[in-house]
Amino acid sequence: MGNSVENPRIIDNRVIPERTHPPLHSIRLLPGSPFYERQKDMLEFLEKQDTDSMLYNFRKAAGLPTGAAKPMTGWDSWECKLRGHTTGHYLSGLSLAYAATGDEVFRNKAAAIVEGFAECQQAFAASGKVRPGFLSAYDEEQFDLLEVLTPYPEIWAPYYTLDKIMTGLLDAYKLAGISLATDVLCPLGDWIYERLSRLTDEQRARMWDTYIAGEYGAMKSTLVRLYRISGKREHLDAARMFENARLFGQMRENRDELDSMHANQHIPQVTGAMELYAVTGDTGYFDIARNFFRIVTQHHCYSIGGTGEEERFRAADSECRFLTEQTAESCASLNMLRLTSTLIEYEPSVRCDLLDYYEHTLFNHILMSYSHCADGGTTYFMPLAPGSNKHYETDENSCCHGTGMESRFRFMKDIFSYEGCDDEAVVRVNLPVASFADDEEKLTVTFSEDGRLEVKAGADMKRKLAVRIPEWARENFPEAENGYIYCGRLRADETVAFNLPMKLRRITAASDSSFYNLAWGPYLLAAISDAADFIHADITKLAEITDGDRGEFTDGEICYKPLYRVDEEHYHIYFR
Repeated sequence: MGNSVENPRIIDNRVIPERTHPPLHSIRLLPGSPFYERQKDMLEFLEKQDTDSMLYNFRKAAGLPTGAAKPMTGWDSWECKLRGHTTGHYLSGLSLAYAATGDEVFRNKAAAIVEGFAECQQAFAASGKVRPGFLSAYDEEQFDLLEVLTPYPEIWAPYYTLDKIMTGLLDAYKLAGISLATDVLCPLGDWIYERLSRLTDEQRARMWDTYIAGEYGAMKSTLVRLYRISGKREHLDAARMFENARLFGQMRENRDELDSMHANQHIPQVTGAMELYAVTGDTGYFDIARNFFRIVTQHHCYSIGGTGEEERFRAADSECRFLTEQTAESCASLNMLRLTSTLIEYEPSVRCDLLDYYEHTLFNHILMSYSHCADGGTTYFMPLAPGSNKHYETDENSCCHGTGMESRFRFMKDIFSYEGCDDEAVVRVNLPVASFADDEEKLTVTFSEDGRLEVKAGADMKRKLAVRIPEWARENFPEAENGYIYCGRLRADETVAFNLPMKLRRITAASDSSFYNLAWGPYLLAAISDAADFIHADITKLAEITDGDRGEFTDGEICYKPLYRVDEEHYHIYFR
C-alpha cells in the first residue's frame, strides 16, 4: 500500500528522474467541486449493489448454488457471452472507493467478491472440466473457439473479460490490502501462460487481430502488474504473448493506419507496451506508446478529448465529418488518460503538454459522462451531433458502465506527484481539482469557478512546491517554466494563490476551420438547443447570466453553459 515508484530509465540518452505519486488512500477530493459531487454519487451506488448478484454468473458456471441472488442484466446476463466483466469492474470500483474514503464498507464488499471468486475457482478445479487455475463466469469454451479464430458475435472477447476480473483482483490486493486476491491471481496467471505458450506467435497474432473476439483489454498491463507481485517469469512471458503485431509494427514506424480500427480494443494494448517498457527497458515499447499518443491526440480526437465514432478510429483529421450520435466512447477516454498518466512518468520535457490533454479530457469528457444522481449512470457514447442529448447507461452493463465505476477515482493519483530527492525534491500540483494530500506537506488545493487557484501547506514543506498553470490561462503567466510556477517551500498555513482568467474563448477546429467550439476557463460550453442543424454562436453577443451559476451565458435566445452541467437536455458543442 506504499507509494508507486518507477525506476529511473534512460530515454534518448537522458536519465529520467525517479517520480512517485502519493498513495491513493492519502488523497481526498473536497466538497464544492463537481468531481466531489460525481464521486459521492458513485460511492452511494457502489454501496447499495448486491455482491451475491455480482457473483451470480460465476457461481452458476462453477456449479455452485446461487441462492436468492438476482441474475445480472444486459451484457452480463447469463445469455450474454461477455458476462463477468462488470463484476471485475465492480471489484475495482470498490477497491478504489475504499482507497478514496477509508470506509470499511467498501473493503468488506470487495472482500466478499474476492472470497466468492476463490470459491468458484476451487469449484472449477474440483469439477475436472477445466485446466487448473481457471476462473470466469463461463467455462473454457470461448477460449477454445478463439484459438480456431471463431468470429464475434459467436464469441465475445474472453480475454477482455478475464482482464477485468484480474484487474479487479489486483486492485483489491494493492488498494484494499486483500491478500486472498493474489491466491486467486497467481494460478490464473499460470493458466494463461500454460494456455498461450502452446500456440505459435503466428496463431496468437491472428487471434489478437480478430475484430472484438480477440480484444483483450489491458491484459498485457495486468500480467506485468501480476509479475511485479509474483516475481514469476511465466507471468512476464505471458504478458509478451499479448502482442498485436499489426498495431505495434505501425507505431514503431510512426505510421498512422488507424482508420477503421476499433479504438478501445487498441488503446489499452499501448498502455501495456509502457508497462513492459517499465520492467524491461526495451525502448521499442516506449516508441510505440509515444507515437500512438501523438497520432491519436493530434489527428483523431474530438474537441472534448474523446476519440472514435461507432467505436472505430476514423481517418486522420476527419472528426468534423463524423459528428454523430455515436462519438467518443467513454471508456476509450479513460484508457487514453491512463496511457497519458504512464507517459508523464517518462516524458518530463513534455509533461505539461501531456497534462494539457489530460486536464482537458478529464474536465470535458470524463466529468461530463456521468449522470447527475446516484444511479451509476455513465454515457456509452458522448453524442456530438447538433441537438444531441446524453443517454446514461444503467442496466445494460456495458463496458462504459463498468469503467464508470472506476473513473471517478482513478484520476485522483495524478493531481499530485513527487520527484527528486534531498534539496532538489519537488511536489507538483498538476491539476486544478479541489483536493487534500495527507502527506508530509499536507497540501490543500482549491479551485473556484471565478478562477482562483490556491494551494495551502498544512505543515512546513520539506519539498519545493511547483504549481501547474493550465494551458487556457498560461499566457497570463509568462514566468511559468514549462507550464509550472515554482514557489519554493511554504511554511505551515502559508498559501499561494493564482487568479486564472476565466475568459470566454472561441476555439477553431484544427482539421476544419468552418467548425469551432466555445469555452469558458477549462470548460467547453454547450448551447442548450434541440435544433437538428448546426447553429452559429456569436461570442460577441454572449452575456453572462448574473442571477445564475457562474459560467452560464445567453445571447438573448439560447443559454450556454459548461458541458458538465448538462444533464438530459439537448445541446450543441460544435458550431459553424
